[in-house]
Amino acid sequence: MLKQAQRKYADPSITFREMDAQQLDFENETFDLIVASLILTVVPDAEKTIKEIVRVLKKNGRFLVFDKFVPKNKRMSTGQRVFRPILKGMGTDIGMDFYDVFKIVENACEIIEDKDVMMNGLYRKITANKKG
Repeated sequence: MLKQAQRKYADPSITFREMDAQQLDFENETFDLIVASLILTVVPDAEKTIKEIVRVLKKNGRFLVFDKFVPKNKRMSTGQRVFRPILKGMGTDIGMDFYDVFKIVENACEIIEDKDVMMNGLYRKITANKKG
């Protein structure tokens, strides 16, 4: 995927780096904006990953998460409950509740948008700001 991105965005001002999302190789408060697309439900430790996102985000910075989570204020469907263990074994968790993960950083951040994007709220776009 990295090679595809490098070909697609062949711009000398863009640097591509491969690293573990749970242990980012950046200084504290490096970025104004972070986009985490389809990452939290595939990493071994989503809480560690969101802590890293917040660590490298500048004060008053913004992060956007696009991923599949249990729809807000809803329970998993029967199909989701049946397929969750299978899909989790394949590397993705369709039963994750974003707010359970967010609890670890809720004192440092505030959610400004939580929007259903696809599949009756299974895929969501969540935007948060790091408090200043």
